Amino acid sequence: KVLMANEKVEKKKREAAAVPVPVPKGPMPLPLVGNMVHIKPFGRRPFAYNIADMADDYGDIFSLRVDLLASSDHDGTRVPPIFITDPSIVQELVQREKEFPKMWTSNANKTISFLGGKGLFTSSTTDREWQTARPLMSKPFNEVKLKAYFDIIVDKSERYVQQLEHRVSRSGGGKTLISELNEWNSCFTFDTVMEASLGTDLKNLEALGEGKPLDPFLPAFRKAFRMNFKFNKGWQLKHYLNYFENKRQLEEFKGCVQTMFDRLESLVEDTRNGVIGSKQSVLYSLLCDESPATNEKVRLANVKNHLVTLMVAGHETTAATIGFCMYFLAKNPECQARAREEARRVMGSKGYLEYKDAGKLTYITACLRETLRIFSAVAMLQRYSPKDTTVKGRDGTEYTIPAGSMLYVVLRGLHTRKEDWGDEPLEWNPERFMDDDLIKKRHPHSYYPFGFALRSCVGQFFAIWEARVCLALMLNKFDLEVPEFYKFEAVRGMGPAPFPADLALMMAPREDQIVSSRARGCFPAPSTPAGDVSGDAQMPDPPAAASSDVRIFFGSNVGACEELATSIQQYLRKLGLNPACVKPLDELVVDGGDFSAGKTVIVTSTYNGFPPDNARVFERWLKDPAASGGRWKDAPIAICGVGNSQWHATFHKFPNFVEAKLKEYGAEAILPALKLDVSKEWDEEFEEWLGRLGGELTGAGNDSLPSPVTGRGNRLAVQLVQEEDAELMGVKTLPELFKSSASTFNAREIKVLENRELQYGDSERSTRHVELSLPEGMEYRCGDHLAIRPFSSKDLVDQALAVLRLGGDEWVVAALQDCSSGRKARVRSRNVLSFLDLTVVPTKSELLQLAAMCPCPPEMFQLKRLAENRDEDRTTLEVLQQFKSLQLSLDAFCAFFPLLKVRYYSIASRGNSPTCKICVGVVDYTTSTGRRHKGASSGMLQQLKEGDSVFGYVPHLSSDFRLRVDVPIIMVGPGTGIAPFMGFLEERERAASEKALEEEKEALLFFGCRSAAQDDIYKEELRRFQRVGALTHCFSAFSRDQPEKVYVQHLIVEQKDLVWRLLQAGAVVYVCGDAAKMAPDVRAAFRQVVSHFAASESAATDFMERMHEDKRYLEDVWG
Repeated sequence: KVLMANEKVEKKKREAAAVPVPVPKGPMPLPLVGNMVHIKPFGRRPFAYNIADMADDYGDIFSLRVDLLASSDHDGTRVPPIFITDPSIVQELVQREKEFPKMWTSNANKTISFLGGKGLFTSSTTDREWQTARPLMSKPFNEVKLKAYFDIIVDKSERYVQQLEHRVSRSGGGKTLISELNEWNSCFTFDTVMEASLGTDLKNLEALGEGKPLDPFLPAFRKAFRMNFKFNKGWQLKHYLNYFENKRQLEEFKGCVQTMFDRLESLVEDTRNGVIGSKQSVLYSLLCDESPATNEKVRLANVKNHLVTLMVAGHETTAATIGFCMYFLAKNPECQARAREEARRVMGSKGYLEYKDAGKLTYITACLRETLRIFSAVAMLQRYSPKDTTVKGRDGTEYTIPAGSMLYVVLRGLHTRKEDWGDEPLEWNPERFMDDDLIKKRHPHSYYPFGFALRSCVGQFFAIWEARVCLALMLNKFDLEVPEFYKFEAVRGMGPAPFPADLALMMAPREDQIVSSRARGCFPAPSTPAGDVSGDAQMPDPPAAASSDVRIFFGSNVGACEELATSIQQYLRKLGLNPACVKPLDELVVDGGDFSAGKTVIVTSTYNGFPPDNARVFERWLKDPAASGGRWKDAPIAICGVGNSQWHATFHKFPNFVEAKLKEYGAEAILPALKLDVSKEWDEEFEEWLGRLGGELTGAGNDSLPSPVTGRGNRLAVQLVQEEDAELMGVKTLPELFKSSASTFNAREIKVLENRELQYGDSERSTRHVELSLPEGMEYRCGDHLAIRPFSSKDLVDQALAVLRLGGDEWVVAALQDCSSGRKARVRSRNVLSFLDLTVVPTKSELLQLAAMCPCPPEMFQLKRLAENRDEDRTTLEVLQQFKSLQLSLDAFCAFFPLLKVRYYSIASRGNSPTCKICVGVVDYTTSTGRRHKGASSGMLQQLKEGDSVFGYVPHLSSDFRLRVDVPIIMVGPGTGIAPFMGFLEERERAASEKALEEEKEALLFFGCRSAAQDDIYKEELRRFQRVGALTHCFSAFSRDQPEKVYVQHLIVEQKDLVWRLLQAGAVVYVCGDAAKMAPDVRAAFRQVVSHFAASESAATDFMERMHEDKRYLEDVWG
């Protein structure tokens, strides 16, 4: 009976707990001001800490009447905001992310938006602008991209430490009080993030050290931020109470805001004009790239708002974290000693950090994470409930959340709950992040210093790397002590992040500091013989029968896994394999097939335990045994998971799911799955796994193949000829060789008949119409290409001759690969160099080879650093011009420069003609290194005049891209993609004039360009084709002639009735142009048209598949 009674009591408790209850209220609000008096929003202490303190009295979830923090966009009413410190409720917010978006709609938000606009952090998740910008700003800061920024982080850290050394030296060289550490930290982080993301060095560290003014943005923003709440709405009635002082302050506020936006304007214009940054910079991406999420570009008016986010949140928060951590290390000498010992051990005798070292700084990282636990850079995480709902607390109580509620996760409260962090949660103890048992015991959602889910900080990995490198170098040089007079206090800082008030520490130079070998210029001697540039001895030849039936798929939200997948593809290609594809995992479902017939490599991450966005279809498909189970029996697979152990609850959750499911379905692992932890050093682990994968796929068995260090293929072997060397002087010259065996050469001399510009108006670009007279026997059909053999420009050849210290008239015997055998010719050195691609960018392995050949130790080290942080615009020739100690022989020089490849141009004229027309878009731009780059082939063709010659041929390729005259045709050709259709229309014009067809079918053309006033190329010819009936419908998209960009895919959907009628009549679709963006968008447009008229989505899919199978959807596209 007692047991039954207890059971009834427990049942009633469970039933009571299941009934939702209202969210408890905090302290009694006062009239008019509500709970503002309790949270003290304008006090010195961060008001989120005051809210966190209330959790002891009011529980882990409570509401306050604070209109400043309530949403102002819900039916005109103010719903009291709700404050949360319960990790179980946080878990619900993460898992129900779509139900609780971040909405930037409170009064406080709108006040901040006066300065930040709709930036990445200061906008709602539902804003189209945020959805557009997020992937563009997150991809440059993913875990893989960090490697590219590492040299910048190290350089700025070293310069910071050097400035501190100068300050100590000026004070006598002993223990020195360093005040203004908050300012020093801000200058360091600001300079670092600006150079990494914008490609410009603002030199604030040097300015601060020399007592010069800082970059105007910093002081202007800080002052404007402090005055923003007072003056963001301009002059108000309340300001008359202190008229003259408020008038002065308002003018000062306006001046600061103007200074801010003038500085932003200058950065934008400098990036647009190529003065700063490169195509890889974040700002360039915001200005020029289309977002993969929305297929739109960021609105120009909003670029500055995102730039504010980058410049403020990108540095102030990290500066605050470094400052707090410096204080805690100074206060805890034992922890400081342990961190210093780790830094010195990782650096070793060399005295500096390399990329592979930074991930080994585990204790320093734990110090930073513990610092972020107590003093998170962001005080509260904001979410919104658009409708009535409930959430469940850790004790099982279910709370009612009214529609229109703002929910704030108070990080100081979440991060200091005794249930998760022990009896002294405000005590700083890095062991909390070193002890695995402690980590596993606490709630998996009890720590979110960088936010969570879709709104987590895009720069969090950069911030941690930046802080730990800086601290490691600083601890090697100095002992840190807290001055006796210093009183520690966390206060509202110079920007939005809390700071340690007036941080000042004693710094004493260490006598046992490791001096960087870079400073002395002492480096080990090259380990590779200077003459060995091919590296062939390091890479075993792949078996002759090496399989190429490898497909690579990735799941990636911010691009890290996509980059790793591409790295795998490039590596396997070097081994003689040629992976069939690198695609998102969702496309694996579309591709289908029998997976046992090939090998599948999967690289994927986890997104808060869920699959990445481009792997969600794959996940659903994989869960269904009926759809996917039977396809994996005995299928060879390799899996690489990418995760971060900081989120141990979801660490590798999706990769583990994929691995388990594929194993369940009978797949066979090629090698054990790799599970990378990007919170630690992972680079070497990935490379080792990749080597083992290469060994398995090439048949080398369990032996791991090293990363290939091979010379470029298609290279010339050359040998300088002395006049007295009769044998070599007897080798035929190139003209003699060509004359004696012309039939064995593809390329032949072709005369230029006409070369005219197609662009007009004030266009700064160039598109050429080139007409050529073909030699006898060279024939082509509509849809064929003309291959042009380009030569390097005289200017580039002169630069190469200067590097080689040659005059240009020296005789050289040249041959493919080997001068001792095979076909070879005697050529002047100038001509040999003109055959080479002198604009090629060096690979990492080539830079390391050059470093091994470099006799100058400082230059050798610089080359090694350049290999780790390659500039995509810096050519091999520019590298050789910069590093003058590298004196290569002509043969060694040629090993780094492949032969120029032929360029293919769609023929823009009808077949069976003695002449041939091509349409050439001239490549012409200035690189980030200041070099004017002109396309080798297009630049050469641009300069040709009537009567000049080029070398070329018509390659006879297997192609279905041929004009059909028995059915209607739909042609899509934006820009120079119109070229083959000019040939099609000429052919139809001829047929019409000769009345060769009983009934000429309809022909529809979708053409696109930027502006009708500049590049509506061939418009007169198209009008002629329409007059004679060769072209029945022509629609042109001028993308820049209206506020909203219009492309050919938009016109296809717009003309859906006409398109569908022609498709129903058996029309063939021809698409020519860009493969990366245009072609997929056009395919999607045709699919949209078909879906509109088809009975169902499956019927639309069948229709499109039949078009491909029947060769009624044909593409001639280029990368």
